[in-house]
Amino acid sequence: MNLDCVDCKARIDSFEALMTEHGNLADIRLAPDKWTLKEMIAHLIDSASNNHQRFIRMQLEPVLIFPKYDAEEWKNTTKITSFDYATLVTLWKTYNTLLMHLIENVNPAALNHVWRREDKDISLEALIHDYFAHMELHRTMFEERVEEIKR
Repeated sequence: MNLDCVDCKARIDSFEALMTEHGNLADIRLAPDKWTLKEMIAHLIDSASNNHQRFIRMQLEPVLIFPKYDAEEWKNTTKITSFDYATLVTLWKTYNTLLMHLIENVNPAALNHVWRREDKDISLEALIHDYFAHMELHRTMFEERVEEIKR
């Protein structure tokens, strides 16, 4: 698989450092419809946990259908605002360390197995790449939110 795991690990480490650096801003809500930094990290943990299931199950079956994920519903259900920020950051980092192990050891024969979604099929290989693209998107959003809070 064409994925630079060293680069992915470096991105995870630098994102963890960014999260840790701005822990003092974690609970600031700028508007009712804007997530806090803590809620952003919780969403990334949701992503890790959902993709953990996908990364394993898609190696075991050639075609799978997974339940939908609604980020707002999950955010509202977790009640994450009362949870410790440092623990969230540690969980996010640890979960991603596990995912890196899974990715490094993925069965190459399963890379074309698919998740059948309503809009399209996505292969395991594409899903793995998409996971890191999603993480980078949220890193940018996290950085923008930090700057917004600081203003």
